[in-house]
Amino acid sequence: MIVLHIFLLVLLHLGVLAGMLAIIFGLSGNFILLGLALLVGWLGGFSHISLLTLGVMLGLAILGEVVEAFLGIFTARKFGASKWGMIGTFLGGLIGAALGTVWLPLLGSLIGALVGAFGGAFAGEWMGGRGTKESARAGTGAFFGRVMATGFKLGIGVLLAYWILRGAYPLV
Repeated sequence: MIVLHIFLLVLLHLGVLAGMLAIIFGLSGNFILLGLALLVGWLGGFSHISLLTLGVMLGLAILGEVVEAFLGIFTARKFGASKWGMIGTFLGGLIGAALGTVWLPLLGSLIGALVGAFGGAFAGEWMGGRGTKESARAGTGAFFGRVMATGFKLGIGVLLAYWILRGAYPLV
């Protein structure tokens, strides 16, 4: 029985690690962690991870996705982007993530989102009549916004991972 518990804990830790890596790679790793939390909660009769805690975790996972979608846009704006640069940031990040995933699965989505956000903001500003310097400045803001958004999502992921593991260990 102890061997089975150790095996299940190792699997849980690997699942948590997979969720954290998914966040770093630009994927929705917080939802992987949320699924693990639901499983741990269910196995524990929702005594160590309650339905209220799961609701808070769901809210945080959604918040992470929303922040990821819009922080690059707002940061590009702070760096002087017009509406065209902000639209380019959003579209460039989405297209870059999709193309990056095709080009290099997992890591390509992060690289593509970062490069796409920069390129989209740059292209939007440049096509809107701005010069290279202003376009590059907006692209730099979009790039840093994506980096900060990934950091924000990773912070949420650390909190979710803590709740999951804290809820799992009393079950052993």
